[in-house]
Amino acid sequence: MNLILIGFMGSGKSTLARSLSSLFHFHLVEMDELVYQKTKTSNMHEVFALGGEKLLREMELCIAQEYAGKTNQVISTGGGIVLDPTPLNIFKQAGARIIFLNAPFDLVAKRLEHDRSRPLFTHLAQAKKIYEDRLPLYLQAADEIINIENQSPYELALIIQVRSL
Repeated sequence: MNLILIGFMGSGKSTLARSLSSLFHFHLVEMDELVYQKTKTSNMHEVFALGGEKLLREMELCIAQEYAGKTNQVISTGGGIVLDPTPLNIFKQAGARIIFLNAPFDLVAKRLEHDRSRPLFTHLAQAKKIYEDRLPLYLQAADEIINIENQSPYELALIIQVRSL
């Protein structure tokens, strides 16, 4: 079984993925890190400069094709993975569980207020629009929805573990 974490930037996918990886003894896969490796870049600004969002989506598809057949993985995706349903469908067809980390926009904005590494979060109003546009896509793609507000990553990992039994 693979667990695929989706959600808006700043929802805690990477942090929760580390907790889940430890709890389940699964391999941790950071999709953004794989994108950097494949594009020989070191951050999302460089990926966007090299080929824009089109390159990012192509890399996500490539990674999904490469990793869907493997097992016992927790995969933390990029926030825009839902913009093209193909990568998540590849994971689903291989039996993965898609888990949406539902974080209110105000919480995400607070977490990212000093983070300058995210190209799509440079203007708050623009980021909120992106959040609102993606929310229905996350909900549609998810096998499970986890509301993350007021819970630690460890508590969230335990909830997911119990629901997996």
